[in-house]
Amino acid sequence: MKKLFILLVILLFSLHLFLLINLKFTAWPEMFSFPYLRNSGFLIYKDMIHPYPPLLTMALSMLYEVLGYNLIVLKIFTWVLVLFNDLIIILLVKKITKKYLYALLALLFYVLTQPLLEGNMLWFDLACLSPLLVSLYFSLSYLVKKKGLYLLWAGIFLTVAALIKQTAGLYFLGVIIFLLLNKTKIKSLLNLFIGPLLLGIPLLVRLLQEGALNYFLNWVFVYPFSFWTKFPGYVRMDISKNSLLLIFFLIIPVLIILFINFKKIIHDRNILLVLMFFLLGLVCVYPRFSFFHFQTALGFLAILIGVLLSQFKIKKSYGVTSLIIGLIAFLILVKPIILRDWQKEPRFYGKSDLDNAKIISNIIKNDKVYLLGLNSSLYTFSRTLPPKRWFDNYGWYLEVPGVQEEILARWKLDLPKYVFWKEPDMGPWYEIGVYQPAKIASFVKANYNRKGEPIKGVSLWVAK
Repeated sequence: MKKLFILLVILLFSLHLFLLINLKFTAWPEMFSFPYLRNSGFLIYKDMIHPYPPLLTMALSMLYEVLGYNLIVLKIFTWVLVLFNDLIIILLVKKITKKYLYALLALLFYVLTQPLLEGNMLWFDLACLSPLLVSLYFSLSYLVKKKGLYLLWAGIFLTVAALIKQTAGLYFLGVIIFLLLNKTKIKSLLNLFIGPLLLGIPLLVRLLQEGALNYFLNWVFVYPFSFWTKFPGYVRMDISKNSLLLIFFLIIPVLIILFINFKKIIHDRNILLVLMFFLLGLVCVYPRFSFFHFQTALGFLAILIGVLLSQFKIKKSYGVTSLIIGLIAFLILVKPIILRDWQKEPRFYGKSDLDNAKIISNIIKNDKVYLLGLNSSLYTFSRTLPPKRWFDNYGWYLEVPGVQEEILARWKLDLPKYVFWKEPDMGPWYEIGVYQPAKIASFVKANYNRKGEPIKGVSLWVAK
């Protein structure tokens, strides 16, 4: 049985990798521009607007420094994380159920859903799933063996997740509450806080050395939870009918099994902890619903389905059949996604992006340039640099009181010679691609001369 299990795991890993290789990859501009600017001497918070904790950007900057700023580097890094998640999902379900079958079913669910639900990309939600899965593993180990060492490691990986995306801090709080409700001794619980001290103190010292603590607190915590939620269009929780139907087919098996075996499940601490992680994953989708924000919850949903199937009172064959029927229905729903994305060129790393970068690099040479309304990854592809402080063209960044004034004050000390200005799209003023920062736009018009349109829809402005 064990040899068959290993063979099936290898086949599912291969299937997952096959789907990832052939589906369109999204190379988010921030996954290139953030590390590139850091490697070019920009302090993450003081010299650039960076609305996330620093760990993912730091990891990518070191990776690119060694291997170069190539798409294949980003792809391999992403796929290694995804396959690592596959492995931890298997280990978690096997640990809880003690059965190979349910570990395979959980992995099958994840393999067939993860790449098709906007999972073939690196984003902060996917990146923080790996340390969260490991923290769940150690938390479950503590529930069984009551050894403080497990809580220490759980705390370390919860901290790693929070240093990738700040909302992952909710999992830390959730684990504390869960352990307290399960009558964990305070002495044991203190092991959980060693991780934040080990990783948080060096970060604090570094921020103080760089004079960036205030920027870090504002951009990572204060502005996202205050100003940004008031900006029109920032909160987007409207879900299309097709997306709702997809979510229904994903979650309905969980709801059915929870309803049938509620009395038994409510006393199972392992299942309750997994359920808590899944529910927190749903909460962390806020404030902008998309399936790539759903990726964290999806990992825990796969575990939950595998574990709950082991609690099914009816015949195993019925449970397995129900899961397979559900997955078939899901695949029918995502058929348009497969047809649209199969073997298509990467998003944000297509021929037009690379051609535009070549045009920019031929004009700019060694001068400073600002790309207004263009993808920030073009700095990386063209090997050009913006002035400090750098900002991306999002309205919720630039409509925070005083931000545009601060940017322009820094610009006057290091004025970019060129500005490439993309013509805004049609739509509400606050939408991405439409939004124009009024004070910065006025400054460009007053201090630069328009010199034609080297790229279609993009004008070149040269300092007077």
